[in-house]
Amino acid sequence: MDLFHSICNMKCFLSLVLGFFLTGTCMSQLSPAAIKLKQYQVDSNSREQHYLKFLYEDFKSISTGAEKYRLAQHLAFAGDQLLAEFYLKNSYDSMLAEGYKDVRRYLDTMGKLQLQDARSWILNRAASEKIVLFNENAAQLQQRAFFYSLLKDFYKLGYRYLSLYWLNPMINPNTRPVDKYLGYQVADPLAAEIVRQAKNLGFTLISYGDSSITKRTTNVQDAVHASKLAALFHQDSSARVLVLDEQAHIAEKPIGDFTPMATVFYRISGINPFTIDQTELCGGSSFEYGRYFYDELIKRATVDQVSIAVRNKLPISLLENDQYDLQLIFPATKVIRNRADYLSLSGIRKETAIQPAHKDLFLVQAYYEEETLKIPYANLIPADQTYLTDRDGYYWLFLKPGKYKMVYRDIHYNILSEKDWRVD
Repeated sequence: MDLFHSICNMKCFLSLVLGFFLTGTCMSQLSPAAIKLKQYQVDSNSREQHYLKFLYEDFKSISTGAEKYRLAQHLAFAGDQLLAEFYLKNSYDSMLAEGYKDVRRYLDTMGKLQLQDARSWILNRAASEKIVLFNENAAQLQQRAFFYSLLKDFYKLGYRYLSLYWLNPMINPNTRPVDKYLGYQVADPLAAEIVRQAKNLGFTLISYGDSSITKRTTNVQDAVHASKLAALFHQDSSARVLVLDEQAHIAEKPIGDFTPMATVFYRISGINPFTIDQTELCGGSSFEYGRYFYDELIKRATVDQVSIAVRNKLPISLLENDQYDLQLIFPATKVIRNRADYLSLSGIRKETAIQPAHKDLFLVQAYYEEETLKIPYANLIPADQTYLTDRDGYYWLFLKPGKYKMVYRDIHYNILSEKDWRVD
């Protein structure tokens, strides 16, 4: 996280840190369920880790940017992506007033924005590439939803290797079932869906870093991972590799003392990677200048699909960031049933109403039935989950057609009941 914030501050060259953070929580942003989590008294004797325990603890201290970012990430994991975006936006240092004025001046004089569909542009370019690198902000899951939507297309283009920075280097992700031991980030239901889809398609999964590393500095980890990717091309000259990494790890130039993985990879392999930034022009962005720029941009431009800006038929970065080949522009998150619209995975998952069957019901989780036959709930990752209800009083999950085991839990994470469920 220290690296994350230092990189953000470097990118935001107009920002001078004021040491000012928004204090307290805007209670109007919190649902009744979130307020219960905020007020929950943590049992210090309990060592069990689960989705709600992270939130009990995170809500107790949210004064720093790092603490707000961590809370945003765990809210997204638990199915409250809208509140996660709110805390992500409030996790950055403020700028001087001139920075905000600069954004408005730039957008007011920009002229008509030319946008093109990002998906078709990416796939057309990827058809002639050897390695394609995406990045993401782990607290903004709209990016994961878009990445998921591309997996099948990349496989059709001949990409057979998929590197995910979440994966635990201590185990073989290709033989391990999709459970919590695959890596901390895989506990997010959308991340787990990416892993399931990749396995179903036939990708060979590559974990980040190496289990033998003892000095785990960021530069060392990035160098080791770059070497691992470069070795693939020595072993298989026809290899085509898809990568999802975090934030500036896919940057094509050094940032201060940090040498990103993509930079190292190019140096040692001679292969120029196709790099795609997802983190700067989306709800929340990854630094304050980008956050404000995006919020002002979507007031002025219609962005109804993941897009790129073009000029003279060539892609440009509206933030003039030359670290990546493409910079994606995401549509604003819409609300469906009190949840984020991108959870439908472009319509693959259906809105599913779950009746509140218990007085003490707090959290609803849907597990794939076939996984529950092999793995205990404590190790499983839900297909979807939420503690939110819509105005009709129902919980709404986004689920693919199939068989599930629906699990009903109270606020203490105790199981109240289970029910077989089918989505047609």
